[in-house]
Amino acid sequence: MKCIYPDCISSISADEENADYPVDNLLDEHPKKVWKGESRDAIVTAVITAGGALVVFATNATSVSLVISSGQSISWAGGISWDSGISWDTSGDSDVSETTLLSGEIDGVAWWDFAAARTSNFTAIISLTADAGKIIQAGIVRCGTANAYRDPNAGIREGLRDYSIVKELSNGATYIRKRDVVRTFEFDLWEDRDTDFYLFMLDVSRALGPEPMPWRIMDTVTDEEWIVFARFDRMPGGAHDLPAQSRINISLLEVL
Repeated sequence: MKCIYPDCISSISADEENADYPVDNLLDEHPKKVWKGESRDAIVTAVITAGGALVVFATNATSVSLVISSGQSISWAGGISWDSGISWDTSGDSDVSETTLLSGEIDGVAWWDFAAARTSNFTAIISLTADAGKIIQAGIVRCGTANAYRDPNAGIREGLRDYSIVKELSNGATYIRKRDVVRTFEFDLWEDRDTDFYLFMLDVSRALGPEPMPWRIMDTVTDEEWIVFARFDRMPGGAHDLPAQSRINISLLEVL
């Protein structure tokens, strides 16, 4: 299991945006409050202070690719000249990920784990392409520390919570106002008490509180159904059942 916290994106921009759906929407906590481009493809650029994973939620892209670079530009003081024929490498330290292919539905998710966590400033260039005739959009971009834990124990419980309004009228008829239906997850995982248990309970859960963050519930499964932008439905709790290991119970509620 992995969760991305804290988020370390310091700024974000796009080569195109609809004025009613600005790129800053990618940094809020509402996936349905989307950024939209003006064509079927666009490039989003994020400046990040550190990170080990990056995720894009709620996109209608059919393909998403990522380039990360820590290269920095150099400007020379006035009066300095170099011999003819000299050229300088300005490409920096780049790492191109494999392109992620998605369904093109509005709830697409793309997650990348970096080969090595980056501890200093870098730039992430995200290229998104939708089907012909559609306008590219995305709801959330997050990049930061990839907190890694064991995958949950067997017996993960997954359900749905319906926020629709259902009322019985005075004549016996039923009034229904359809609203969002979100996913719920509940599971247990075993962690080493002196390290991962307290890191999760204090450095992540207590620091995060009710705010949502990206979760990859099963790290050994690549299906995007196991990647969710969610908050704690209730704060996690633990049981110190063994001398060196503790069991954590986690309950998550998807945020749309």
